[in-house]
Amino acid sequence: MLSDTARKLLMIMRHSSVHHGYMPTMEQLENKSGRTSNKIRAGLQELADESYIQWQSGKQPETALVLEGWERIKDQPAAVSWGIDGSNIDYWTDY
Repeated sequence: MLSDTARKLLMIMRHSSVHHGYMPTMEQLENKSGRTSNKIRAGLQELADESYIQWQSGKQPETALVLEGWERIKDQPAAVSWGIDGSNIDYWTDY
């Protein structure tokens, strides 16, 4: 499961690359995420370690390449899952 910073950075980077056609700079990541450059670098390293992005530590964030644009489902807790077909709605019907 990704940290909040890594998840936010992934969302920003994917949006920027898909909708604007370029990766955000460190300054843009600082402005959009509200995180410091040290936390951003740690988040980028976490994303690289988990193979969400391709990025070399020490390089600028705009050199990164997004490999997966959203967090993997298997990494998320399975506390509640509802199906589109109406399955698993016990919470809404039994209480």
